[in-house]
Amino acid sequence: MSQVTATCHNYFMSLDAGRIRKRTESRYISVSELAVRWSISPSAIYARKCGTDALTPIRLGRSVRFLREQVEAFEMARESQIGRTKHSLE
Repeated sequence: MSQVTATCHNYFMSLDAGRIRKRTESRYISVSELAVRWSISPSAIYARKCGTDALTPIRLGRSVRFLREQVEAFEMARESQIGRTKHSLE
């Protein structure tokens, strides 16, 4: 394999890896991202408090992720539940 061919091959492989990483990052949410999003500590998520017991953890290597769409569905259900409770108190 020539030097130019090897360089092109490596370049396109790195582009593919970047696309895969971007797709994975948008599909999943990490524990630290979820902690910031919900203003709680990562340890509360690992301890399965704050509603995280309703979410299915996915292990990717040594890290834990959650499906972004599952998190968003949980948040929407929680918001509607809070809205119903608030409405019934009025």
